[in-house]
Amino acid sequence: MTDKHETDNGTIRRLGRAVVRIHQASPYFPAGFASRIERLVLTGKSMDFISRIHGFSGRLGPKAIENFATEANIGLMELQHIVLPKLKQADVADYVLQDGQIASVNDFLGLSGTLIDQTYKLLQAYDPTGEELALLHSVEVAAFAPLTKTQHLDQLVRRGFDSQQVADALTLSLALNVNQRVKSAILNEHVIFNPYVWGSGQVEIANFLRSLGPNERDVMLGICEQAARSPGLALDNVVDTSPRIMSAARKVGLIQATTVRSSGSSEPQTYIFSPTLELEDDKLQTTETLHQRKLFVAHILYGHEKAKSGGGRIYDPALLVQRLIERGSVGPATNIGTDYHLLEAQGIVSVDKSSGKAFLNLVKEEIAVGGLAWLEQTLDSEAGSASSVKLSRAPSRFTTPEYDRSVIPDDAAANEVVQSAVLRLREEVQRASRREVPFK
Repeated sequence: MTDKHETDNGTIRRLGRAVVRIHQASPYFPAGFASRIERLVLTGKSMDFISRIHGFSGRLGPKAIENFATEANIGLMELQHIVLPKLKQADVADYVLQDGQIASVNDFLGLSGTLIDQTYKLLQAYDPTGEELALLHSVEVAAFAPLTKTQHLDQLVRRGFDSQQVADALTLSLALNVNQRVKSAILNEHVIFNPYVWGSGQVEIANFLRSLGPNERDVMLGICEQAARSPGLALDNVVDTSPRIMSAARKVGLIQATTVRSSGSSEPQTYIFSPTLELEDDKLQTTETLHQRKLFVAHILYGHEKAKSGGGRIYDPALLVQRLIERGSVGPATNIGTDYHLLEAQGIVSVDKSSGKAFLNLVKEEIAVGGLAWLEQTLDSEAGSASSVKLSRAPSRFTTPEYDRSVIPDDAAANEVVQSAVLRLREEVQRASRREVPFK
C-alpha cells in the first residue's frame, strides 16, 4: 500500500534511512522474521546493490553484476525478475537484457535525489503492507526521540495507523531488536528508543552528557568525546573507560563499533565511531548508514598498522588517500592485490592487475573524501591500534555496529548507568520540544 501517513521531506528522509537500518539489522533477525517484512527487506537489499555498483557508469559485465548482487544477498533470478524491474519502475536504475540474460545495469543514484530519498521512492514501488509501514514508522519514531510506550503508540496512531497495527508494530520491532526499551521507575512505564537516537540531532550529545549526574557524565562523556575526536579510534586505545561500560554504550548505540577480522589471526581489531557522523547524510549521495566510510577508514588504518612490511605497507595513510583522490589510482604494491577485497565488494575501489602489478583504483570518491577527513582527525590525535594485536593476513571480514549490538551480552550493572542516560535523554528531548532548553 502507498504510504500516506507522512509526506513532509524530513520525515520521508528519516523513513528512507530507517529502511536502510532495518536492512543492516536483517541478517541478525530471529529465524523466520524477515519474511514478515519481505518488502522492506527487498527495498534495503535493492539499494544496497545500487550503492555497490554506483560509480562504475555501466561498465560492469554480467559476471561482475552477479557478484555485486550476491554480496547484497540477492540471487540472480531475484535480481532479474524482481529487483531490477522495481529499480527501473522507481527510476533508480535501468538495465539491458540480451538473450534473456542481464547484459548491463546503469544506476541513477543521486540524479533524482540522494540514496535515502530514492530508497523511500523504491519502497513505494515495492508496495509495502500496512504491517510493514507501521513497523517502519515505529523505527523512525524511536530513532527520532525516546518516548514512553504510550507516547510512542500515540505518535503512530496520529499518523493514521489503527491501534492493533501500532501495537503489533512495536511488538515486532522489539522482537527484531531494532527498537529497544528500558523501564522507568518514575513513570512506571517502558521508554521506547532505538540505538540510532543518539545521531538524530534532537539533542547535542556533549551538552546533554554534561547535564547528567557525575557518575554517568564522567564515564560517558569521555567515551563520546574520544570517539568524536578520533573517528576510527582503536577500542584498545580508549582511555579511562570500564570495558563493561563501553560494552553497554555500544549496546544502546551511544558508540558505534566496527570490527575487522583477519584470516590469519584469532584476534580481531575493533574501531569506534560517534553516531553523530550519520548527521552528515543530508550532504551525501550515499548514506553512512551503510557504513562504507567506516569500512574504508578501518582498512586504511589496517594497511598502516598491520599490513606486512615489504608488501606495500601504508606509512602515511592521509597522504595515500589524498593521492588516491587526486590521481584516481595508487600503486603498484603487492598488498593491494590481497588486502582490499572487502572494499571491492562494496564497490568503493577496484583492483587492477592487468599489467602484472596491482593498482588500487578509486570508484567512490565521496567515500574517500569523507574517509580522509576522519583519518586526518584520528592521526592528528595520535590514535591507532594497540601494539599487542599482531595481524599478519589481509582482513577477511568486517562486522557492522548492528552485528556488534546483536552479540554484546547484557550486563545489568553497566546497563543501569547507560540506560539512566536514555531516560534522561527522553526528558531533555521533551524539554527541548517545549523550548525550555536551547539544545537545537
